Order: sequence, then C-alpha cells, then structure tokens
Amino acid sequence: MRRFALTTIVLLAALALTGCGGAAEGDPEMDAAAIQSELVEIDGVTDATVGMYNTGAPGSNAVRTKLVVDDTGMADLAGVLDAAIDVVAAEAPGWSGYEFTVSAVDASSPTGTRRVTLSKELSPDDVPGTLGTALVLTPDELQQAAGS
Repeated sequence: MRRFALTTIVLLAALALTGCGGAAEGDPEMDAAAIQSELVEIDGVTDATVGMYNTGAPGSNAVRTKLVVDDTGMADLAGVLDAAIDVVAAEAPGWSGYEFTVSAVDASSPTGTRRVTLSKELSPDDVPGTLGTALVLTPDELQQAAGS
C-alpha cells in the first residue's frame, strides 16, 4: 500500500510540474513589429498583425499572422501567403504551430474589411498545411514551404 501511495504521489507531482516550465520553443520576445513591416512590403498586403498564443497545451505556443489584402492580394492570394510564409519562417522559427488569416479590403463593410475563408479561395494544391478559415501549418510544413 505504501508503494502504491508513493507511486501515486510521484506521478501526480510529475503531471503537475509538466505545465510549470516556460515555453520550450519560439522566442516570446520576437520582434513582431519588424515582421509586420516585412509583411506589408508584400505586393497586395495593406496591413499585417503578428502575435503569439497558447495552443491550449502547456508550453505549446504558436504564431498567428493576420494579413489584410487589397484586390491585387486577392488576385494572387497563394503568392501572398507563400511570401508571408517565407517571412515568418525566417523571422519566427521554432514555434509549435503557425496560423495565417486573411481579410480583404471591402469599402462596403462597416469595418472596412471582410474575412476571407481560405478554403473557399484556395485548394490544397495552392498552399501546404490545413485550409479552413485560416491556413494552419506545423513547424515542418512551414520550413518545407519556405523558399519554395
């Protein structure tokens, strides 16, 4: 019985401590402003926001990139995303995941933009990763797509 109790205590302590360490990946001090500046230099991108978020698992953080594109960007959405992937891969390596969302300039919208559902605009042959309302990439997918 003592062995069982000791084993249980050790197991519980190990489980409790797994979420106590800092993020093992990514650089929480990444220069988001510099990345955003590079992203808005992409032809068709009018604005960009970059940040990090916890994926829900202890120590698992990802980078979220939000792009606003004009008509030129919408016409070459796959090219815009390829260029954004290159920038993020170079400037923000080592995170658990990467998410790219896109909004299009829309003068008729109260916010001035409308959210683009990437899975309706692109096919899986156009970009790597998982398409939905966003493009979601693993670190391996990001690195494989970078520079391609």
